[in-house]
Amino acid sequence: MNAEELKHKIQDIFGKQVLFNSEFDYYAEAIKNIEDNLLLWCRLIKERKIKPISKSILGSKVVFIKKMGSSNRCIIIKLRNDGVQEVHLGNHDYYNQLTKELGLKQSSKTY
Repeated sequence: MNAEELKHKIQDIFGKQVLFNSEFDYYAEAIKNIEDNLLLWCRLIKERKIKPISKSILGSKVVFIKKMGSSNRCIIIKLRNDGVQEVHLGNHDYYNQLTKELGLKQSSKTY
């Protein structure tokens, strides 16, 4: 499945309002078993069968994170009552950057 097909399938699950990060296409090509690995997970989120990261940390955002391989991650950001707004795919460095921006992770640098 190519990246555009994957985007359409994710939008079929969450709605057409979903935005994707700029690296999505590149990392989508690397996902193995997309149906079982990513799309099933998205459906379970939609059905509220997977718990998000603690809401107390994020305020009005709800975040789900899935490891997609040794270094690839999928991050789904949902605004509390407005449905899923963003789906990000990236490597571990991108994951670290985004989780820091969301306030989920402290800097991993030691001085």
